Amino acid sequence: MLKIGFIFPSSEYLFDPFRGDPHTHFQILTVLEHHFGDGVDLLLIDLRGIKREFAIYHIPECDVYLHSVYTLDYSEQAAIVKNLRKRYPKAKHIAGGPHAAVFQEECLKVFDSLILGDGEESIIEAINDIAGKKALKKKYLQNSPIDINVYPFPKRKYLPESTIARPGLVSLRKKRGYEKLLSTTVIFSRGCYSKCAFCHMSQLEKFNLGHRFRYRLPKLIEEEIEYLKKEYNIKAISLLDEIGIPPNSKKATPYLEAIGRTGIVWKGQCRVEGITPDIAGLAKESGCVIMCLGVESVSQKSLDIINKKINLEQTKKAIELLKKNDIEVRLYMILGLPGEPDDIVEQTWSFIKETDPDLIYLCLLTLRPGTDMYDNPQKYGFKYINTDWDKTMHLFSRYKDELPTLTFEYCENTPWGRGHSRDEIIKNYLELQRRIIESGYGPH
Repeated sequence: MLKIGFIFPSSEYLFDPFRGDPHTHFQILTVLEHHFGDGVDLLLIDLRGIKREFAIYHIPECDVYLHSVYTLDYSEQAAIVKNLRKRYPKAKHIAGGPHAAVFQEECLKVFDSLILGDGEESIIEAINDIAGKKALKKKYLQNSPIDINVYPFPKRKYLPESTIARPGLVSLRKKRGYEKLLSTTVIFSRGCYSKCAFCHMSQLEKFNLGHRFRYRLPKLIEEEIEYLKKEYNIKAISLLDEIGIPPNSKKATPYLEAIGRTGIVWKGQCRVEGITPDIAGLAKESGCVIMCLGVESVSQKSLDIINKKINLEQTKKAIELLKKNDIEVRLYMILGLPGEPDDIVEQTWSFIKETDPDLIYLCLLTLRPGTDMYDNPQKYGFKYINTDWDKTMHLFSRYKDELPTLTFEYCENTPWGRGHSRDEIIKNYLELQRRIIESGYGPH
């Protein structure tokens, strides 16, 4: 029997790494169990809350270690593999994830093999090779997106119940009681139909790994929620999908009706153009109490440069519709985007006062490897990008003793005009953050 451990790194850069769940790990381990049954012994090795220097003492010996590699975790994961090779030299290390796909040659110096693209079919092939004592391929490439509906929904049994079900994930600003509900996070889709320059990993398309947008079937969504209710007494869920509601009413209606039949309370996020009068009403009926919107900027010029493909009137209308249906509105906003006007703080503050959302999450722009901004810096006016992987996130917590830094620097003259300096961007960020917090729009 092969012993397979899927390692989840510490995520120590997050204020609370337990607010999320290792969904990739749940998915792959469930697929392996479904395919191999008793032929494999599966472990989810959860290192959250453990100091990096002590991680090795929490990792048991396995025949195969799996790693899902994100840029922020890369240096930690590389160090873990180095230590494990000393302790368990016969073990194999297989990596997937966005960083492994973008920086393949770099990662092959650390890991034995890479899974590129959707991992369900490739990981089965790789484990079959190991079990059959065949040489691992350097790369297992899934050339076309899989049908996510042919696989069972991800089981949660690989972690303690207290880790899966916890209160506080769905808490409202103006209504008490929701914060006490046992809750967890879910993902019902894969990919995103948008190609925003700061987020969409366009470089992956070079390897036939483009993110085709896919939702689970409504009946499978309903089954998963009922499983969470039965096994963990879950009363509320937080949807982590990039776009929490399908983008057209024909698909959105049965999707929302399936959630509604479970009687669950939920929060999610969506693009502003996806909020229509009918969809807002259906979302409310299905149990939605919070909707987060990726507004990003109040500068239409910036929105156009980053290929957001929305306008401010759509945003205002979406906020109005959600509030009309008694759904709490939260906005994601970014400062430091290309094309921002000199008075971006005042413009943003005027927008906030006019629309009066319930909560605002403000961050500084960061450049993610694999995105168009990272791959084509001249197009966006960048003269410098920090490639120290430990410093690709500008803050460790949102509002406590933060010292914001930038991972980039604009040219003095950019394709759209004068580039703002680092000091200007950080000053704008701190001023707007101050207003948000003092006026009660910030998290607490």
